[in-house]
Amino acid sequence: MLKRVSYLKRLLIVYGGIITGVFLAFLAVYCTSQIKNTRQMTDNAMEQLASKAVSQFESILDEMSDMSLSLAANSSVKGILKDAISYDSPQNYFMYNLDAERTIQSEIIGVSGTRFSHKSFNVISGKYDEVSLTLYKSDSLNKEKVMSIGWINDMLENQVSKKIIPVGPDPYGRTDERTFSFARLIQDEFSRYGLVDIQYGDEWIRDIFQMQMQDYPVHGVVMYKDTVFYTTEDVPAGLKGQLYEYGTEKKPDQVLEEIELDGSKYTVCTSGLENYDMRIFFFIETNAYMQPIYRMTVTILVLGTSVLLLVIAVVFMISWTMNRPIRQLRDEIEHMDYKKLSLGPKINTSNNEILLLTNAFHEMLSGIKRSRDELVESRTREIKANYEVLQAQINPHFMHNILSVIGLMGYQKNAPEIMDMCSCLTRMLQYTTRTGNPVVRLGEELEHVTTYLKLMGYRYLDKLKYEVTVENGMEDIMIPKFILQPVAENCFQHSLADCTEEEYWIGIKGSYTKTGWVLKVLDNGTGFLDEAMERLEEQFGRLEEELKDGSSLPDMGIGGLALINTYARLALYSGGKIHLTVSNRDGGGSCVTFEFKGDDSND
Repeated sequence: MLKRVSYLKRLLIVYGGIITGVFLAFLAVYCTSQIKNTRQMTDNAMEQLASKAVSQFESILDEMSDMSLSLAANSSVKGILKDAISYDSPQNYFMYNLDAERTIQSEIIGVSGTRFSHKSFNVISGKYDEVSLTLYKSDSLNKEKVMSIGWINDMLENQVSKKIIPVGPDPYGRTDERTFSFARLIQDEFSRYGLVDIQYGDEWIRDIFQMQMQDYPVHGVVMYKDTVFYTTEDVPAGLKGQLYEYGTEKKPDQVLEEIELDGSKYTVCTSGLENYDMRIFFFIETNAYMQPIYRMTVTILVLGTSVLLLVIAVVFMISWTMNRPIRQLRDEIEHMDYKKLSLGPKINTSNNEILLLTNAFHEMLSGIKRSRDELVESRTREIKANYEVLQAQINPHFMHNILSVIGLMGYQKNAPEIMDMCSCLTRMLQYTTRTGNPVVRLGEELEHVTTYLKLMGYRYLDKLKYEVTVENGMEDIMIPKFILQPVAENCFQHSLADCTEEEYWIGIKGSYTKTGWVLKVLDNGTGFLDEAMERLEEQFGRLEEELKDGSSLPDMGIGGLALINTYARLALYSGGKIHLTVSNRDGGGSCVTFEFKGDDSND
């Protein structure tokens, strides 16, 4: 059918369809996002309001429960109520026993203080004798009045340990204000003596549940077991029954969802108070807070339709104007003399999209070539690194074989010292080139440093004496690899370098402490110079700061180990639990101490 329609009209239909589709898509996205954002904001606000109100309401119930429990456990109150039970008279026991009344009132003040605004404290004996402490103006209640209160009869007769009385008219008739109560039975393992009733005015919870959100009221309903405990004044009457059926379903501690109640949709936030068998509902009518979105949608639809018609008219005019040169070009092509065909005017390369696209393609090709060259170079480096790793594995193997040959020649030449030195050097080389876990047992580290000291003994022609002793069990302590050898090597390079003693001595001693363990490396040399110890302490302190700040650290590799390197690796391994300190011995020589402080001395 479109084949019979002119190009201009088809262009107009296509443009109009595109613009209409874009507008409808925008409207759908806008409305969807606005509805989603509004609901998200409403849900967040509802959750925050609900959490705050539930927390405040629960704190009131906790306060009432704590005060009732304190009075119910009070020995003086129990003693007075025990006497009241034995009082057999139709008159109120406390009318003739003022001392007992004042004693209970004093106990109430001791529990609640002097804050009685909209509060009432009532103690009722098992014979319905009543004593109260309240600011409400009223006379003492007689037994008949107390016995007419249904929930009091229920608690005393059926031995209900505690009960929460929903908001309603004051059962004692002392005020027109609506009240709610928390009652607890006063009893022991032998018998019951009465009950205590903590009564609050409903304004304590009315202020909590009077909430608004975006100028729309938030309804509140508190369900206690199978009854309505409290509702705000603006709750629709027909909503309570449906809400009870909805609330009896088992739900999580707090749930937020949209439901349909009483013919309308509501956003409901439900929270439970498991300690008090209550469920609290906060709900707002969905259409109430969605009305601005609906009105905005209608406004956008009307304005958008008007703008759409205007845009279609503008597109028609623009298309008509733009189509005129095309028609002229068509006419010129139909009447063109092909014998006089020419290349036409020179193209301005700055606006030549094809040329720009070609340049972009060449740039992309150059980029691909660069990426390929970089990939080849990276692969070459990887192969070279793998080769170096394989070479590093061959070199130790080669050294082991050579040392074995030298040791065998020493054995053949009757030079056991050479064989022993080769054997020691082989063990040290194996320990040094062994990769894997950088953490070893202390026993392995002690064996390694002992081998090193044995080799140094050959160097100093038996002038060196060494001693390695640790307490039983310390061999299994885990420490970083190459911790002790750098310290022992430091003894030869510094402390023993200018030593005038006839015999060099190095000792490694370990023992447990109350909070961990300690390991010391000692010698009988010249010790540390004061300047050297100050410099080391300064370096240690600077290293601590670098570790805390995450700054660059000294090289932690195996080669070129020094005290600062050892200190850094200990700090990184133990998180600061293993401390390294340097000092001089009283009798001469240096002392490097490794100390671990922890909760378990066997760690």
